[in-house]
Amino acid sequence: MNPVNAIELIDITKTFGGIPANNKVCLQVRWGEILALLGENGSGKTTLMNILAGIYFPDSGKVLVNGSEVTILSPKDAYDLGIGMIHQHFKLVDNMTAAENIILGLKGKGRLDMKAISAKVREIGEKYGFSINPDKKIYDMSVSEKQTVEIIKVLYRGARILILDEPTAVLTTQETDRLFQVLKNMRDDGKSIIIITHKLQEVLAVSDRVAVLRKGEYVGTVDTRDATAQSLTEMMVGRAVSLNIERPEPVNPVPRLVVKSITSYNDEGYKILDNVSFTAYGGEILGIAGISGCGQKELLEGIAGIYPVTPDSSIEYYPDDSGKPTELVGKRPMQIRKLGVALSFVPEDRLGMGLVGSMDITDNMMLRSYLKGKLGFTDRKPPRKL
Repeated sequence: MNPVNAIELIDITKTFGGIPANNKVCLQVRWGEILALLGENGSGKTTLMNILAGIYFPDSGKVLVNGSEVTILSPKDAYDLGIGMIHQHFKLVDNMTAAENIILGLKGKGRLDMKAISAKVREIGEKYGFSINPDKKIYDMSVSEKQTVEIIKVLYRGARILILDEPTAVLTTQETDRLFQVLKNMRDDGKSIIIITHKLQEVLAVSDRVAVLRKGEYVGTVDTRDATAQSLTEMMVGRAVSLNIERPEPVNPVPRLVVKSITSYNDEGYKILDNVSFTAYGGEILGIAGISGCGQKELLEGIAGIYPVTPDSSIEYYPDDSGKPTELVGKRPMQIRKLGVALSFVPEDRLGMGLVGSMDITDNMMLRSYLKGKLGFTDRKPPRKL
């Protein structure tokens, strides 16, 4: 047994309905390192880490923490062992502040000293390079700020082993770079960091070692300095894969969305968008880049009819080659839909804004079509068929 191992998983097996999500998986995590857990979607990465975080219990196998075998029956057991997990979908209460979310569920005596709690939150942030306002409400935060609250929440509880599930899935490039610097600061402080991901370039940029899962089974662990994107891809899929992506020029591109002079103000009267113009053509993917808070969120919400823009702004939708556009400014999403405009908007906070987590796929789909029912009854057949 190697005393430098913070975590050691031995022959972990977990099945769901007879289907193995993890099959005799072995894994070692050292103190003071960033380990990337790499694999395709469905390879068992999140299931394995949910076992370590106390959300699932393994069917068989052993879990060792700091060299001692342990039994983790709940997230509380994991916290007591210094293990904290930051999930892809955040577990925060929107109408509470950052500090209130961070201490939620902790035992205390008498009246809470929120000033002392906020001071400790700021201290943790300054130590590792976070930027956080303890008094800010969650519903006013960007996705990256919410992630910061989740990370500080586990650090506040004394976690020395941190698990991050797809931490960069909804972050911009600049936000990702800041997160990676914070993770390196925590690693240099002696903490163990596990990142669940399938993004090869990020793995090569931040990790010290890479462990690969494929179809629920452990493939192997390599030092990042000895790995390449090609070698990791072959470990993930089990065969040679070409990483060269052809990007042919669009054939006969025609305008589909013409945005002219979009301007918008926030609730405080500050200008969020200032005379933004661009054209999106059919047959192309148009990228809009910017760090958090630069207006890209408000721009997309404005096009979708969710965020208000000034009356002199223009958003013209061209449904075909007839040259007759439909003006979208001043119209709500339902009005845009009734015009026959084929426009879909996927928000950055997919679970908090785009879906109802307690409802299944069919019911979520019906949130847009329940009015089509007859005599007060909803028609579930079309969404189920789809």
